Amino acid sequence: MEMVLSCRNHPDVVEGLRYCSRCGQVFCPDCLVAIRGNTYCATCKAEQLLDLTSGVDQFALDLAGIGRRFAALLIDSLLLSIPIIGIGIAIVVAIAGNKDFNPLWFQPAALLAIVLWVAYEALMLASRGQTLGKMAMKIKVVRADGMPLSAGQAWGRAFMRQILASCLSLFNYIPAFFTKERTCLHDLVANTRVVNWS
Repeated sequence: MEMVLSCRNHPDVVEGLRYCSRCGQVFCPDCLVAIRGNTYCATCKAEQLLDLTSGVDQFALDLAGIGRRFAALLIDSLLLSIPIIGIGIAIVVAIAGNKDFNPLWFQPAALLAIVLWVAYEALMLASRGQTLGKMAMKIKVVRADGMPLSAGQAWGRAFMRQILASCLSLFNYIPAFFTKERTCLHDLVANTRVVNWS
């Protein structure tokens, strides 16, 4: 027999249920309050507020170091350079000896490289929060509250990182050296954080 979940305080409510982030019990929306993006029941709300006012935050994120983030980016860049270089070589071979060669033909190839990078990063982040480079460095991209990314956040972050990296280059990464949560510009736009992940 299938067990039907219901609100701990209101047994007749079975829809819109969520878990308390602290005790894990199931409650309806009327019984929960949001604090820093996490939901708490009445009992846990009081305990969480006491923790926060005393300076203890058990849900503080274990932020990844800048070195590990750059190493993950380097690994991803090396992995993606293989198919991108292959496409470039195929284009050169295809147009070699063509009297009508126009250097502008390389622009679609550059655009394709950007599209490949965005699609790779977005699909990987949406499915598991990690690219291959991030897996190797044991780091993960999460929302600011520590929860998994939505598909929209994953695509938005990948797109913004590529655009900002193309237009602003290193300026995109400068805030990571000075902000408390080590956020790059694309993290700020997508409201994401990079954390250590074992």
